[in-house]
Amino acid sequence: MSSVNQAIAALFAEGQPVPSVHEAAPEPAQTATLSYVFFSDVRKDISDQQKYAFVRELVEFADQNGFEAVYFPERHFAEFGSIFANNALMAAYFAPLTRNIRLRSAAVTNTLHHPAAIVEDWAMVDVLSGGRVDLGFGSGWNKADFILSPDTWEDRSRLRNERIPVIQTLWRGGQVAFKGPHGETFETRVYPRPLQPELNIWYTTTSEAGFKYAGAHGYNVFTMLMNGDLDSLQRQITLYRQARSDAGLVPQDGIVSLLQHAFVHPDLDWVHQVVRAPLLDYIRSNVSSQVRAGHLALDRDGIDKTAEYAYTRYFQQAGVFGSPAQARAQIDRVIRAGVNDVVLLQDFGVDYAAVRETFPHLIPLVNHCHTAAPRSTTLV
Repeated sequence: MSSVNQAIAALFAEGQPVPSVHEAAPEPAQTATLSYVFFSDVRKDISDQQKYAFVRELVEFADQNGFEAVYFPERHFAEFGSIFANNALMAAYFAPLTRNIRLRSAAVTNTLHHPAAIVEDWAMVDVLSGGRVDLGFGSGWNKADFILSPDTWEDRSRLRNERIPVIQTLWRGGQVAFKGPHGETFETRVYPRPLQPELNIWYTTTSEAGFKYAGAHGYNVFTMLMNGDLDSLQRQITLYRQARSDAGLVPQDGIVSLLQHAFVHPDLDWVHQVVRAPLLDYIRSNVSSQVRAGHLALDRDGIDKTAEYAYTRYFQQAGVFGSPAQARAQIDRVIRAGVNDVVLLQDFGVDYAAVRETFPHLIPLVNHCHTAAPRSTTLV
């Protein structure tokens, strides 16, 4: 397989039929919530101050219109996503500016930070927000990020898993022994104490093994349609529910959150006009990051070909794009696959004024998610 085809296969499942955006939506599987996630800030024509101001607009819009949560990423040492270098700081800024939404990480790279430091930072946010913090955890994928913690790169997957229970213990007020100078051990309890006695955990994964692990340990899941295939996602969610059941947990209590790029407006031609160039640039930036990290081997032409293919797949199958009716149809598809929280991404380079035009069309989607007809999910 060529490098371009390998890259396309990594982003989207080849050979999968692309449903028409005009098809009737199937009955959704369950009720759900609508949330926001931030990730990219790829625009180079505006200042970082303007980017932060736009994030504030979206967060306050979400807080005032029934959204469930806002998810903040952690990005380091690259222009792509650079305004999100510290998601605890972002959440702390929004704690007094919001009243309703949950403040979530998507995700804290816990392999880069001491567990006690993570709990200290986010316990402060929990107090400042009145108890609205949830934490997602990732293992990290960009090698350059690990200048912050060089010794944890090789074992990052194992360490991510080992550190989550440590963070939970500290959050609950328990003591954990950590090594200090000269090998001396210190029994450590973290202050200030958070308001929430228990921390809600999101496990960031796109793999079948990750879904099983999250289910077995009682974690929620934050995921993306890396291959654009809802059938595969539904299988992963079924395995997740089964893993919860096997662990003695209520299968349906776990939350599966799915990232979906979004731009909703009745004028489909205008949607394409607004979305095409920035979404292509966004995909190119993302693929280029993977190339720099050594995960893909592509030249400029290969990156462009991958982006062109991915754009069509994103628009027709892996995002909430088009008219309100088309958006409802896509949301129903992902809810029917078992998703509990549809997480919209709008900061992928689209003109800010155009994004504001979508606000009135997003509000009905919140109610649509809340009133979707329930349908049971069968365990394997």
